[in-house]
Amino acid sequence: MVATVTSATDVEQLFAAQGEGRRILLQWKSRKPRVAERVMSHVSAAPYTVRSAQFDSFIFGHPLKRITSVSAYKQVKIRDWFPDFAMVHLFHFLLEEKGGLFSYQEFREFCMGDEAGRGFSQQAQDKVRDLVAREGEDESAARDAMAWRVGNGYYSFLREIYLVAKLRESGLDARIHPLADALFRVDAWCGRTTIEMFVANPNFKDNQGGRKKTTAHYLEDQKRFDFVRMQITPQHGFGVLHLPTSEEVNRCIADLQKMPDVSYL
Repeated sequence: MVATVTSATDVEQLFAAQGEGRRILLQWKSRKPRVAERVMSHVSAAPYTVRSAQFDSFIFGHPLKRITSVSAYKQVKIRDWFPDFAMVHLFHFLLEEKGGLFSYQEFREFCMGDEAGRGFSQQAQDKVRDLVAREGEDESAARDAMAWRVGNGYYSFLREIYLVAKLRESGLDARIHPLADALFRVDAWCGRTTIEMFVANPNFKDNQGGRKKTTAHYLEDQKRFDFVRMQITPQHGFGVLHLPTSEEVNRCIADLQKMPDVSYL
């Protein structure tokens, strides 16, 4: 059997051949050539080998420790901080390197050995130091906010990989790639239907708005895509990876099956 793979060229041809998507891609390549070179060479294969059952026993670690969202969100300048390589880029790089799921500790080790990871760590440290030195922020609070930001990004990435696994296990040809995720907010897609998964939070994104732009904002001008928005209920508790419930996944599957240009395995 031929392995399923998704290249950056596949993403470009689908989402950035024209319109706003094309403009955003070219602008990004011009603004961040070093980042673009690596992301455009990335091929996603490992996500399609992950099975949803693996999440039951895999030990991911607990990146958020005892940090609360209330204290973390006070650091708006870290909440809105955007490093050269997006976290989702690094998570995908490591997923391919490992050939499957990885723990948060393995991500920390990756950031010590990989060039892009080292750059990310340095930028994170510089951001914390800048807030402390220039703006008088409490160092412990600033470090906690950064840890929250990265830890939440890791958990969000795992939810996306889990969703892709569940969709493929249902017979849908779900695809994923860091180029689509970081540039167009496409968490996954099936044919010409995109999937945008989010935890309801009025400060960031919910069905009434939020500050984060939706996938449709970037792609609807092309008038050839359908958009499925998958809102998942916030869960509370430390030390647990919160995955979408069976009901939420089944609702997403049902929404996808209604779309005319969905791809199946």
